[in-house]
Amino acid sequence: MMDQKTYRPISKDIHTNDDLDFQFLKDEGIKVIQRLGSKLWTDYNTHDPGVTILEILAYAITDLGYRLSLPVEDLLLGNDKANFLKKHFHMATDVLPCKALTVLDYRMLFMDIEGIKNSWIEPYSKQVYADCKNLKMAYDPIVWQGIPQKDKTSFELKGLHKILVDASEEIPFAQIKKKVLLAYHQNRNLCEDVVEVIPVESHPVQVCAIIDLSPEADEELIAAKIEWEIEQYFSPNIHFYSFEKMLEKGYSTDEIIEGPYLKHGYLDPSELQEAALRNKISQSDIIQLIMDIEGVEGIRDLSINHCDEDATGGGWTITIPEGKKPSLCDKSKFNFYKGLLPLNVNQVTVAENKKAIVEQNLVEQYEIKEKEFPLPVPHQYPLGDFSSIRNDFPEVYGVGPLGIPENAKGMDRQKKANQLKAYLTFFDQILISYFKHITEVKNLLSVFSTHERTYFTETVTDIGDHADFLGDFYSDGFLYEDLLAPFDERNKRSQKLKDHLLARFAEKFSDYAFLMKKIYGSGVDEQVLDTKSFFLEEYGKISAQRSTAMNYYKQPLKNLWDTDNTSGFEKRVALLVGIRDYFRKNLARSFVEIFPTTNSEGEAAFKWRIYDKDKNVLLTANKFYRGRTAAHKDIYLVIQQVKAVSDETIEDAMDQFEEVPEVGFDFACFKVSISPTGRFSFSIFNLDISDPNNPDYLLASQQKYFTFQNFRNALLGFKSFMSEEMDDEGMFVVENILLRPDFNEEDIDKQYFMPFCKDDCGQGNCLDPYSFRLTIVLPGNSFRFADRDFRDFLENLIREELPAHILAKICWIGRASTGDLEQEDQMSLFEEAYANFLSGLTVGNYQYHEQFVKILSELHSIYPTGTLYNCEDEDESNAMRDTIILGRSNLGTI
Repeated sequence: MMDQKTYRPISKDIHTNDDLDFQFLKDEGIKVIQRLGSKLWTDYNTHDPGVTILEILAYAITDLGYRLSLPVEDLLLGNDKANFLKKHFHMATDVLPCKALTVLDYRMLFMDIEGIKNSWIEPYSKQVYADCKNLKMAYDPIVWQGIPQKDKTSFELKGLHKILVDASEEIPFAQIKKKVLLAYHQNRNLCEDVVEVIPVESHPVQVCAIIDLSPEADEELIAAKIEWEIEQYFSPNIHFYSFEKMLEKGYSTDEIIEGPYLKHGYLDPSELQEAALRNKISQSDIIQLIMDIEGVEGIRDLSINHCDEDATGGGWTITIPEGKKPSLCDKSKFNFYKGLLPLNVNQVTVAENKKAIVEQNLVEQYEIKEKEFPLPVPHQYPLGDFSSIRNDFPEVYGVGPLGIPENAKGMDRQKKANQLKAYLTFFDQILISYFKHITEVKNLLSVFSTHERTYFTETVTDIGDHADFLGDFYSDGFLYEDLLAPFDERNKRSQKLKDHLLARFAEKFSDYAFLMKKIYGSGVDEQVLDTKSFFLEEYGKISAQRSTAMNYYKQPLKNLWDTDNTSGFEKRVALLVGIRDYFRKNLARSFVEIFPTTNSEGEAAFKWRIYDKDKNVLLTANKFYRGRTAAHKDIYLVIQQVKAVSDETIEDAMDQFEEVPEVGFDFACFKVSISPTGRFSFSIFNLDISDPNNPDYLLASQQKYFTFQNFRNALLGFKSFMSEEMDDEGMFVVENILLRPDFNEEDIDKQYFMPFCKDDCGQGNCLDPYSFRLTIVLPGNSFRFADRDFRDFLENLIREELPAHILAKICWIGRASTGDLEQEDQMSLFEEAYANFLSGLTVGNYQYHEQFVKILSELHSIYPTGTLYNCEDEDESNAMRDTIILGRSNLGTI
């Protein structure tokens, strides 16, 4: 009987009712025509010219719909097929892994070092004894001598670790220890530290057995395998896997890449968790692993015992002391039989076979596994190619490349054809704009760039006759400005695009954007966009470092100051508040002076000026301020507006003059003025105010005048100074656990502990000033940091971003009065002491600890100076912001 097959007929219903369905688009178009023009147009048959135009447009839309439905990798493909994704996005291996965070992470990290079979990280116990009567601390309870029991208390330092390493005997342990310390400090968590790295102590175990082998078995090879398998049972090697193997094990992509990104491949977390120090050896387990070896037929007798001389008995199981690993001792003995004949085993050959097994296993374990996962392979499509829809019209219409037919020559016929061409150009322009947007998707969604425009278009000139019916305006150079620029709210649309990208990383800037606009107005929209853009650019660098601390271990001085060797927490917070330069650097220098004065009506007021490095005045405020808050606001606005001006903009503004101008001119935020003697100076005006007569229009002016030949360099130098030198925002994060005195110092008078007060010893209070404690030092005089609302926002952000178990003390320090540049600055004293402390800490030198602990304990925050609320103040918002609030303001002039 012939096989019968069931055939499915092709469906007649092929409509998709979307942009790829030509008939659907045509039907929808006719419905629109009927609704809008039924009184004038009643013939909708195929021969009607209007229906022909509709059909051609519907077909063009299907082409657009097809391109929009392409896989996203095809839409993102540029000229570089190998790196097209890396040009626009962070790779998963950049943002999904993290520095070692958990105990399991650290074990993975250390086992990635060749020569380490296994490792464990455990708490290091160190007790601190406190004398609450004399307010002293020490590592020795001798500090309690002569005081009553009620004044005795103690605590254990938390966050300290010791690392146990099961290392290969082929590599010197000193070499392995150095690599472990380097790896730990490159991944060290905030408020944690390692005290010692020690090898795991071995506990020798004796295994004796009488084993029957098959006739063809190689007894020397089997003896080597038995020793190897028993050693693996005692302390197994953990194997690295490729990405594909981890998928086969059932792990998802994010689970595979989670944790530290290792050199040799991926480790299975479940295998690692099971590879704990074995605390019990079972005779049955050893019998099973020997029987699994090919060539072994049976075991006549097997015993296990401790290898110590005074060890007695053995039994089915023996217990291994805690913190030790079992090892096969040299008293172990394996006898082999083939039938009734005992075998003489050559121990030299056994050793050679075992060495070969070990070497082969090391090669397999540490060969680099394939860690990358396959990315989609894109296909190249001419996404932006577009030809005029006029090419698809029948030749009788006269709108294609051939023009009007020969038998239809005449001015009227040509005019009608040109009218139709111009009408169809409207649709051409809409379509090519859509096609152009498809080619720009990869740039608009890129995390590495922000475009000057978010709408795009091109001219349609493939037929070449556009000059006959379009004016000279139709060129690429002016088309965007004429058609799309009035509708392109570049900042607003770019903000939405960046918010979309940020949301993909579960990040948001809404609170920051709202606060900046509340304090400084819409003039900071560009800065907010720049903050989002730079945060996205840096995300691949900071994502893995979120919980890491600075690396202080054996660093050259250049990696301790003026360096990005800071904690991941510092970098993240800095980028979240728009601080691009998150280096550890000097913040004490100040180029701004806010000084008290009187206005024209004799009332107390403030003005400000900006100095250069040589204390020459660069800018002076144009108006008087009732409070410091309004002054800080304008200073910050000036800085941000000047920073937003590119050097190219200044060059272009100056290049427009072939001769010395005779009248002043404006460009960007600069208002250039000319003195009666023909010399040039400039002022900075508020870009949000268009009325020059508004008293808030001019913000500040430079009092110097230059010849026109020198004016260009003066502007460029001023811009460079404001962009590169006017940087006083940043933070210092001090981990209190690093301030602990030297454990090896026996003299308690030289153990310099952080000070404490008697109340800290009270019940329910925390006496420990070291464990999981941070001291965060910020400049209190910088323009944004002096604002009360911004301080509140930043303090809340710091506490949100810190791990929940870490407590931070936040200090805002600097000069108590911003009007005195010669006044001693807390910040400069702190910076000097901190730099010295780090230079000693990196080499294990404690000579600067006492000085730094003293400086740190004496820091006190400065607050914005408050005044009583002035009911007659016109700027009510600033008046309220400058009022006195208990615990948040200094008392100013009452």
